[in-house]
Amino acid sequence: MSTTTDPADERRVLSEDEARAIRRGVPHPRVPMPTVALPTLALLLGSAAAWAAATWWVLAGGSPWRYLVTVPVHALITFTMFTVLHETVHLAGGRLRWVNEVMGRIAMPFVVAWAAFPVLRYIHIEHHRNTNEDTSRDPDAWSDAGPRWQWPLRWTTLDLWYFRFYLPRLPARPRAEVAEQFGIALVVIGAFVTLALTGHGWELLMIYLIPQRLGIGLLVWWFDWLPHHDLDATAGSDRFHATRVRVGWERIMNPLMLYQNYHLVHHIHPTIPFYRYVQVWRRAESDWLDRDVPISTAWGTELSSDEYRAWRRITAHFDRDADLPRRAHRLRVSAVRRLTPDALSITLDVPSDLREAFTFSAGQHIGVGAEIDGETVRRTYSICTAAGSGVLRIAIRRTEGGRFSGWVHERLRVGDELEVSPPSGRFTLTPDRGRSRQLAAVAAGSGITPVISILASALDAEPRSRATLFYANRDAEHTMFADELAMLARRFEGRLTVVHHRSRGDDGPRDVLPGRLDGERFTAHLDQRSLDDADWYLCGPSAMLDDLVSVLDARGVPVGRVHRELFVAPEHDAPTTDDAVPATLTVTLDGEQTEIDTSGTASVLESALDAGVPAPYLCSGGICGTCRATVTHGTVHMQQNYALSPAEVDAGQVLTCQARPTSSSVGVDYDA
Repeated sequence: MSTTTDPADERRVLSEDEARAIRRGVPHPRVPMPTVALPTLALLLGSAAAWAAATWWVLAGGSPWRYLVTVPVHALITFTMFTVLHETVHLAGGRLRWVNEVMGRIAMPFVVAWAAFPVLRYIHIEHHRNTNEDTSRDPDAWSDAGPRWQWPLRWTTLDLWYFRFYLPRLPARPRAEVAEQFGIALVVIGAFVTLALTGHGWELLMIYLIPQRLGIGLLVWWFDWLPHHDLDATAGSDRFHATRVRVGWERIMNPLMLYQNYHLVHHIHPTIPFYRYVQVWRRAESDWLDRDVPISTAWGTELSSDEYRAWRRITAHFDRDADLPRRAHRLRVSAVRRLTPDALSITLDVPSDLREAFTFSAGQHIGVGAEIDGETVRRTYSICTAAGSGVLRIAIRRTEGGRFSGWVHERLRVGDELEVSPPSGRFTLTPDRGRSRQLAAVAAGSGITPVISILASALDAEPRSRATLFYANRDAEHTMFADELAMLARRFEGRLTVVHHRSRGDDGPRDVLPGRLDGERFTAHLDQRSLDDADWYLCGPSAMLDDLVSVLDARGVPVGRVHRELFVAPEHDAPTTDDAVPATLTVTLDGEQTEIDTSGTASVLESALDAGVPAPYLCSGGICGTCRATVTHGTVHMQQNYALSPAEVDAGQVLTCQARPTSSSVGVDYDA
């Protein structure tokens, strides 16, 4: 079977790139840099064309009312050309240095004609090195220094302050830079004087001087004041808190502000092109939020990370792309790796426009589907990589008679596409960098897939936390992710303990115990270790988890600290239909209501799908919770429930794949 990775790295759940990225705190954005950043080049050419058109209109004469159009256009071009200039200063205009040098020098006169490109580059880099220091170190601190009434004046004179900032440093600057600056200044001053003496002073004023002042005021407000005002942190003390992002109204604000509403991304990754800021933010959103970075709304309301998460959930309902989590997308298989004789890992390539939809929390799962013999077959698999890694990977163990797993093992290849639903599930852990806690986990067989994601994510994000894992398998050969767990134990030495139970194995290393992990052995572990105060995460067969949960309950471990996930649907008799009755079913989805006549023998989900309602679902076994809805009137009976808490059931939520009508009229709302 072909792969796209080095065989030596074949069995790792976290690659070295992922590990290094997590140690840095925010994953590397992995944004490729083209030879020329075409959007930046297009902005340069479009701005130059607009400047030429507006200038021609001024020179052509006519009604003085034309200045109401040309002055704002020329001012806006100052801003757009500064964006080009800003990109090239940071070598984000293209992979080749000369591309940035040429584009930067072309854009420079449209912004500040009397300054040299190397001088602006030096001053701007000083701003990055000393963000939010006083004006003697951070030149852009000029924008919010002094009393508030001075700010508009300061915004329109930042270039003049730049010269004041530069002059004391001039003797130490390279001779070529100084020579270029003096040469440009002499040429521009001479040209301006000539224009004034030859009777073109009015045109100079209306085409350049007035619009340029307005444009500089605009760009200083957008590039300096909005991202940095009222922030005490500096680049030296905490670069993640020295700049903010401004969220909301992105479809308007992103193009209007040329993505500077996500200016924090630029300060953390300055070589990333401006049109990639949002993509980079969304790829590692959970990591930014774990740091509680400064966030405000488009209108200036400051948000904490928790408030931002709540705000996103609310606004997503009104977003035209809010249906992304409901819809499956075709994703390309980028890697297929052998884990054990009967298990493979599958890595899926997520395109940039779906990064937000496929951002996941540690422990979540995805729905995966493929057309097999003319029929779409879907299964649910947990994501087995660390949250924030930017890698979407699942593991699939072949089961006897398994239609989907058999097809994957026999026929799936790199380059194939699968139908994948975005992440869901609540068997999750939300890391808290300030916490110091004890985590404990039990996994059996392929139940390791969500657990390894949870442990890796938690230990990376919480440097003072510790974890213990009890992992049950048949033997060493069939132990999934054995190498990855050993790697994690080395990385988190002294903080992660892994104890293997192998039912068919003899005594081995001290971390490997023979025999099944049952209630008696589990009790012995608890007697030997101080784990009664731990937060527990258990994933395995139902019978095994029932035994272990009983042990924890007997020891007084609060229910709220025990989280469990089943990796296979429990086997039950066929669903009972004794209480089911024919009913009129009213289904609400995406604001639309559909009335369906049902005999009562089919589940609410089956009835909705048969009627053409695109109701969300994945496992159809009462485990994943994707098909949940709220009963608005009438009554239903749920055959199985392994996803909803008692409080959610009391609030009227049901799993529609397991629910059948028990009253003549039933309403369910997927939007509630």
